[in-house]
Amino acid sequence: MVTNKNLFLICPDCTIERTIENKFGRNTCFLTALGSVFNFSDFNHASALNRFLHDEAIAEIIVVNDTHCTFINNVICKNNNYNTIAEKELPKIQTNNSEKLAQLNVDQQKEFLAELNIYRQAYELLDVAFVGSKISDETIKISGLIYNRNSSKFKRITLDL
Repeated sequence: MVTNKNLFLICPDCTIERTIENKFGRNTCFLTALGSVFNFSDFNHASALNRFLHDEAIAEIIVVNDTHCTFINNVICKNNNYNTIAEKELPKIQTNNSEKLAQLNVDQQKEFLAELNIYRQAYELLDVAFVGSKISDETIKISGLIYNRNSSKFKRITLDL
């Protein structure tokens, strides 16, 4: 009997796999990209993701961002730049939302940027060959989680796409 699993899209630098398993159970899979910024526009990547979703009987894709992620912090605090895809995409989000971010304190900025990055990734998944239709027809659900390591709490983001 095949058991449906959840696929968590996370940043490997955040090392929250064990925390996620403790909260959501071991029936989980992980896919990692720095800053939780994935690039599924390549057909081969899209095809591999589609095959993985099918083979692992994925019921839900959960995009996770940690408010203490190095890449989110680097954008907000204007620190080191490692020239990663995350450090190219996250500043675009910051620039496009600069007025709103300017009204927030640093911790709120990190949480807001994390939430916006979750939405960015979800919309990108909708555009992925094979995968977007599974999300649109609700064969696979999609949601987001923001993790705050100071409080050790997850905030569920219901995505209205």
